[in-house]
Amino acid sequence: MTAPLHVSPQAPPDGDAPLTGLLGQLRPPAEVARDFTERGWWRTGTVLHDVYRGAARHPHRTAIVSHRAHLPAASRVIRISYGQLAACTGRFAHALDALGVRPGDPVAFQLPNRWEAVALLLACLRTGAVAVPVMTGYGARDLEAVLGAAQPRLCVVPDLWEGTAPARVLAGLAPRLPWLRHRAVLGDAVDSGAVDFVRHFVHTPHERYRSAGWLRLPPHSADRVALAVTSLGLRDAHSMALYTPNSLHAGLPGDREPAGAAFSALPLASLPSLLHTVIGPLTRGGTAVLQDVWDAETALGLVAAAGVRQVYATPAQWADLVAARERRPREALELSGAFTSDPAATSAALGRRVRAALGTELRSLPRPAAHTGRERGAGGDGPYRLWPRGPASPLAVWRRAGGVGLTWQGDGTCGAGEVVDLDEAGHPRLRTEEVGGMFLVPVTEIEALLLGHPRVAEAAVVARADPQHGELACAVVVPDGAPPTLLDLRGHLAGRGVAPAHLPAELVLMGGLPRTESGELRRRHLQDTVARRPARAA
Repeated sequence: MTAPLHVSPQAPPDGDAPLTGLLGQLRPPAEVARDFTERGWWRTGTVLHDVYRGAARHPHRTAIVSHRAHLPAASRVIRISYGQLAACTGRFAHALDALGVRPGDPVAFQLPNRWEAVALLLACLRTGAVAVPVMTGYGARDLEAVLGAAQPRLCVVPDLWEGTAPARVLAGLAPRLPWLRHRAVLGDAVDSGAVDFVRHFVHTPHERYRSAGWLRLPPHSADRVALAVTSLGLRDAHSMALYTPNSLHAGLPGDREPAGAAFSALPLASLPSLLHTVIGPLTRGGTAVLQDVWDAETALGLVAAAGVRQVYATPAQWADLVAARERRPREALELSGAFTSDPAATSAALGRRVRAALGTELRSLPRPAAHTGRERGAGGDGPYRLWPRGPASPLAVWRRAGGVGLTWQGDGTCGAGEVVDLDEAGHPRLRTEEVGGMFLVPVTEIEALLLGHPRVAEAAVVARADPQHGELACAVVVPDGAPPTLLDLRGHLAGRGVAPAHLPAELVLMGGLPRTESGELRRRHLQDTVARRPARAA
């Protein structure tokens, strides 16, 4: 029997309580760690050890290529070698220590895809702090939700970003965040009371002034919580998945290329982007290629110049890349992998365009080499609970008003599952979401089927208020050519086995679906937009 995962007795049971009393205490059961290590899925080192090893063996090899859109043209591309990255990681770690950051303390940063974000992530690992990356697109409300849950000691933001002022937003939130000891600002406009990031982290050699000598790497760092990944949902629901360096390492794709360069158009606060662009390449001595402001023309040039072999992007960004390539043909890219962040929203037409323009197949990210998920029924006719008990699973998941779900419990089972329905063969269907108050609609499955209609470019399913039924399923469609009718779509779905109760009752046509920087559908925004639009009823 697997030993229980130990949690501090002071760990708050309330889901609205902060994570700070929990982060430094969580560890995987010794039996689980030993088993996964013996199988080669986990290890005793981390990506930080890989960076230090790379700095010793090939200090001048490029570790990061970072494009900064707002710098002068001659200095927009910054190259950081493995030797420089190791040195910056050490300096940033001592800068964190000088601010009072200790092992287990959360450190939040809302930074674009720049080399400083990578060095700060590694510095958190060096000190034993927990990195809490935040999407750059989050406004005051969402940022406050993340900071309220994680209660970080430090939050790092840029002064200005694409028409917004994150530093000003954070300063406005600070009086309501008593646990936030320091605000650090990357940029020129550093207000009084904030730490100048460049001065404190880059230019000040804190490692020389520390009276106790150089920081030691925390023991057992591979099994400590190192990363908290935030997911914001509908109706103010949000969660944080807590990962160790080992669970991140096990989540790397199985068909990794040695010492290659990888590029992601998505923010590094997205876990797949972080794994694909940073942790994967640095683990195997490759190069992480970053672009802080998305521009398809620039991305194509950056990918070609850096010798990128694998690209990860949203369907919309792939469409941008293809259009840029078609507008101005250039030398062929030698891509071995073109990956989409949302296979369900990737149309066959887009796949054909990518193949024709870039010479490669567009596909989903490969599954982790260590994938060993399994399902376990909850009893009865369903719904069932999916138990992804594997080495790439997060150590725990914190949910607002839902408590902390531990991945491994005392009986050896996984304790943080997702509710699913089973198909006729007993296999779990795609993830479902509650749309109507009357029934569960398999949203992801229906959206994928809608994309198979020849006149549908994008599709989503949301709820619309109805005076008689409470809520009805509404299909939101971006047409490809002549708009389909609701009867067309219902017939298309019924012909593919969708139950009558799950067919959309209304249709709303739009020119495009609202999405986040990571390409995820902004369902709450879409829900509000649909509520104000007339629908086409059956």
